[in-house]
Amino acid sequence: MEPTLLLCALIALTSGLHFGRRFAQAHQAGGAYLLPALAHGVVCSALVLLSTLLDPTPSGLLWMAVAAVALCGLAIGALRPLPARAQGGQTLTLAREPHAEVQAA
Repeated sequence: MEPTLLLCALIALTSGLHFGRRFAQAHQAGGAYLLPALAHGVVCSALVLLSTLLDPTPSGLLWMAVAAVALCGLAIGALRPLPARAQGGQTLTLAREPHAEVQAA
């Protein structure tokens, strides 16, 4: 694979991970989750077009690899678990009871 096509695939993967995470955050917050998917589609359509024009293979099918990487990146980015939110600044502290005695059996 040529370095330019590899770069197209890596950009598509990075874009998918980023916009997939934004999609998951918007979905969890109840916001407009169409915007991250649309932005990823715009970025990846340019990358697929570029990979179509730069493909040196006789079959000319490397654009499918870039499209598959883009879709997989979006899916992985959307399915990655989101970090847990803090509940109103509360923290969990574990304190030792002052009068607890431990006895061996």
